[in-house]
Amino acid sequence: MKIFSITSSSGTKARAPRWWGKFGESLPKLRAPFLKPKQWNKKLAYKWINSIPDKCPFERQLWIGDVLVLYIPPLCPLNPFSKQLYELKLEAKTYIYDMEKEKKA
Repeated sequence: MKIFSITSSSGTKARAPRWWGKFGESLPKLRAPFLKPKQWNKKLAYKWINSIPDKCPFERQLWIGDVLVLYIPPLCPLNPFSKQLYELKLEAKTYIYDMEKEKKA
């Protein structure tokens, strides 16, 4: 039996406090237009897809049995470029999907 685990023994997960989302939204959002490529290609699209995580990787929970000992909320809302990076990943996935769709047609 594990003493420390990421989720509780009953499978429940902790959530960030409500004020955390509002705090992240109140921070200034920056745009970096140089990140968006002018022309997509297959190699570049796969590079973006593989380098940007699907979800915020920084959220951590430490449980002992059913007791939450430590909770670190996701830190992505503090990154001013996170939304733009997720948008770029979505564009790259869309490009790959459209390319595969044209290939089949």
